[in-house]
Amino acid sequence: MKEKNIFVATLGLLGVRHTQSFSGQYFNEHPHKYNLLGLSKMLADYGISNGAIRIPDKENDITEIQTPFIAQFGNDFVAVHQVNPEKVSFLWKSNPHVLPVAKFVEAWTGIVLLAEASEKSVEPDYKQHRQVALTDVLKQTAFFSACGLIAVLAYLSANGVLPLNATPNQSHHSITGISLLLIVNLAGLYVSWLLLLKQMRVQSQYADKICSLFKQKDCNNVLESEAAKLWGVIGWSEIGFGYFLTNILILLFAPAWVTFIALINILTLPYAFWSVWYQKVKARQWCVLCLIVQVVLWAIFIIDLLFGYIQCPFVIAGIDPQSQHVIATAVKQSFPQLTIIACSYVALILGVNLLASKFNTEKTMQSLRQSINSMKADEAVFTTLLKQQPFYETTDCESVIRFGNPESKLRITVLSNPYCNPCARMHKRIEALLQQVNNEISIQYILSSFNEELNSTNKYLIASFLNPSMGGAGEASLLSSWFEKGKPLKDDYFKGMSLNMDDPAIELEFQKHEAWKQKTQLRATPTILINGYQLPESYKIEDLRYFTDLDL
Repeated sequence: MKEKNIFVATLGLLGVRHTQSFSGQYFNEHPHKYNLLGLSKMLADYGISNGAIRIPDKENDITEIQTPFIAQFGNDFVAVHQVNPEKVSFLWKSNPHVLPVAKFVEAWTGIVLLAEASEKSVEPDYKQHRQVALTDVLKQTAFFSACGLIAVLAYLSANGVLPLNATPNQSHHSITGISLLLIVNLAGLYVSWLLLLKQMRVQSQYADKICSLFKQKDCNNVLESEAAKLWGVIGWSEIGFGYFLTNILILLFAPAWVTFIALINILTLPYAFWSVWYQKVKARQWCVLCLIVQVVLWAIFIIDLLFGYIQCPFVIAGIDPQSQHVIATAVKQSFPQLTIIACSYVALILGVNLLASKFNTEKTMQSLRQSINSMKADEAVFTTLLKQQPFYETTDCESVIRFGNPESKLRITVLSNPYCNPCARMHKRIEALLQQVNNEISIQYILSSFNEELNSTNKYLIASFLNPSMGGAGEASLLSSWFEKGKPLKDDYFKGMSLNMDDPAIELEFQKHEAWKQKTQLRATPTILINGYQLPESYKIEDLRYFTDLDL
């Protein structure tokens, strides 16, 4: 289940009609989802009246605010749904939390976004989105139900409960007929695969060559028409691929059921007439691949006819259909086979549809990521966004914990905590960045700590970088070794390193770090500053490889 964000959580608390998929996507793609103005605009788009206010007397007035409301909680937002004199209940990062009022007020900035829903408050195009969401649920339910039913029937057959092998006489099932059917169905599978590639806009020289046989535009005019999908949900190319694949599997592993798939083939023939009619009359454009599929369907029918596969299963079984009792027995015997065959078609067709949808989504995401990365790599865009961030003077700290090229125009300052797990992961990423840019950027670390008792570790690390015998400044491996091995050992890790902890330079450097933190009031770790500007949230440390020569 996808995680609920602050926006979707608020919609739920307000009782506004919405779909999880669209509302979640709407929030995640909104350019201002991380600020109060963005949340306000999103609520307004859903027809929800809202307004932001600052509560001057937080401790006394919090119980007077009508719930639910959005509160600025530190640097984040939470959806508050219940407040009483003792505690505050709220949703934060999709998880429910309860805090005493005093604790909540301590982190709360006093800023709230009040929202009031009405009968007109609803997700834009809610009915269409709800229909799409319901269709997706039904497709997934049908797929897993069909797979489950196949597994159950196979289990019952293996244990002798259901007579799946009680099938028609196999005397009609010549190796020649089965082989011809396999060849024709393999041809249909291949053509359906080419159609799938065209549908997913994947380049295929074979598909393009076949589609250009009639010297018209191509197959896309037909494949992109409204009629290219059954009920606008499942593409005919997906149905064809699943159909032929099911036929092949049955012919390979249960050839005695050939009479059943022969009867199903008859049901596909009206589609062949409709497809040709639609291309000629409606689309006025021929899809060569589609026509080949229709030829394959008729070829299967002809083979079934020639080899006598088109017969009532009850007659083949040697049972007199005039006998009501015997017919009932035959139907009972044939029901498990028919069920497992039907489930196989459903499972494979829906499976192909789900995979194609996932592939299309991933391909769209790749295209979007490329566009975003292209924009992010633009120096003008990066400079503009960077200079909109908070600025902190970094030239006055000049930490001894430095890596890379000290003469670089790009100077990165990292506020890090030796016992912070995210800081350890960030350091690995910084090491990888240094290797990628061949150490052509400047990086310095300012050390922080969770409490004063851990300050001794910071001093040991400073001493390590001041010690020439250990490599001195410029060795990122010193810090890497600490993050990998030292954290569990704490200060014991430094025993035996011959560090002179009485060196006054250690205390001087430590106080320099403390003074800088006091001046900037930065506490969150890791914090990344680029030439003094905080790294924008839309950028990652890895993106800085594009700006090694940037002159701010």
